[in-house]
Amino acid sequence: MGRPAASVTEWKAIRQHVLTRAGWRCQACGIRRRLDVHHVVKRAQGGSDFDLDQLVALCRWCHDQTDAPYLRGRLVVVALGDGQFRFDVIRRNSERECPSHDPHDRFG
Repeated sequence: MGRPAASVTEWKAIRQHVLTRAGWRCQACGIRRRLDVHHVVKRAQGGSDFDLDQLVALCRWCHDQTDAPYLRGRLVVVALGDGQFRFDVIRRNSERECPSHDPHDRFG
């Protein structure tokens, strides 16, 4: 079971804060359209709507890549603190292979 979600009113304020902090740009690729707020740690895994250092502004495409199959390349977001993040694309060539970092395929 995850942590409690913010109310609609609380989430609007949180979203506004995160997007303003990011300069209304995707923090991974820099585009300015179709922005979402992504939980670095999902609520179901212990994350929180209220931990601003674990919330990142992503465009819809980058947000979708955070759940992409490793065979295609998954965007992994690492919170560095103070609203800063590192973005890596992790791939593997087969279902049995352990995911590995591709140093040539980097965001941010």
